[in-house]
Amino acid sequence: MISTAEETTNFTFKMDKKTREGFSALCKEFGLSMSAATLALVRQAVRSQSMTLTMVDANGFTPAEAAELRRRIDDVEKGNVTARGVIET
Repeated sequence: MISTAEETTNFTFKMDKKTREGFSALCKEFGLSMSAATLALVRQAVRSQSMTLTMVDANGFTPAEAAELRRRIDDVEKGNVTARGVIET
């Protein structure tokens, strides 16, 4: 753990507004600040010497998968479903 300000340094970079807003929303969904998420990604890259990045929620879903699951649950709760019979072979 970093204990003093002398051991830290600032890292600043630019990105387009749409990307920043999307990253901010993603970080918020995971309960992280953009700074904490970026630091975690950098530390992971240094530790693994690779740049493979996969973000999932506590249930193991990507944000897109979680959104699709929420949509399907909403459909079921609203009765927007079609019953299908079981086909036995």
